[in-house]
Amino acid sequence: MLANLSATRTAQVAAETKATVHRTRLVQLGRQAQFTRSALEQSTIDSYIGGGGPLGEMAAALESLTSPSLNLSASSLATVNYLIKSRAQLINQAKSMQSAEVTMSTRATAAIAGATSATNTAARAKSAMDAVIARQQTALDGVRAAETVQIRRAAGLRITLLRSGSLLAKTADRQLARALGDRDYTLLMEQSSSCGNGAANYSSGRRPSSARCVLYAAPDQSLRRAAALSLNAMSFAYERQSGSALCVTEGYRSYAEQVAVKQRLPQLAATPGTSKHGLGLAVDLCGGVQDFSAPAYLWLDRNASRYGRFHPAWAEPAGVLPEAWHWEFAG
Repeated sequence: MLANLSATRTAQVAAETKATVHRTRLVQLGRQAQFTRSALEQSTIDSYIGGGGPLGEMAAALESLTSPSLNLSASSLATVNYLIKSRAQLINQAKSMQSAEVTMSTRATAAIAGATSATNTAARAKSAMDAVIARQQTALDGVRAAETVQIRRAAGLRITLLRSGSLLAKTADRQLARALGDRDYTLLMEQSSSCGNGAANYSSGRRPSSARCVLYAAPDQSLRRAAALSLNAMSFAYERQSGSALCVTEGYRSYAEQVAVKQRLPQLAATPGTSKHGLGLAVDLCGGVQDFSAPAYLWLDRNASRYGRFHPAWAEPAGVLPEAWHWEFAG
């Protein structure tokens, strides 16, 4: 259809060019014919008014030829022949110009009609092409929507695999990550362009879902926008090196959830309203990070600061409450 549309547009341009040439030639012929007619009209006027001009000269010559004078010369006859030929040529030229005008007018009309037809044909081809493109776009949108659903399901499956902690689950997650080919991360980044926007401040545990962004390979968890984007970038970098994304146990924690945690772990959990989890800044990680000597923890210890994350002093091995899995965003 695109090839046909291109050929139709080429024909349209050719037809319009042809029509323009014929119109231009018709104008030129009109001017020439007008000049010839003006010359004939002037000759007639000169003869009618003053008896002079070429026709007057011809009449005088004819009179001298028909008079019984003995002084008739060859020059008089030559003059008559010249004048007759000149007038005949002028008349023939006028007739020729008129005939050419009629012919060129017919050709110009036909060329204009051809150009109009070519234009209409091109318009119909363009309309048909637009309809096909619209149908293809609709079909493509449907495929992309279906693909997005599958990617989200795969991301949800990665949560289970990463949190399992078994070697088999980690191997399966690596295979799934390779199969996805970063499309789950790309999809997350596309969606992150609008998530959690706004400069409103919320007290700990009171941040709405509209003011948070989901986490990579853990779409059931979220953080405030800047913290989420930095963690996602860090998790993706970790996946590129290790084969699996960072395993996230918990990100944002609501006030009610903090109350429940405090009741369950009164000596370990922060007082409701003061938790960094409630501010959307802290995450608890899994997948081997719980051990201070694990490769995952050592990787974080070397690289987390590049993404604005740190391990608080109280959670260090010599801190008051050692927690290798707890990491915070500087804000």
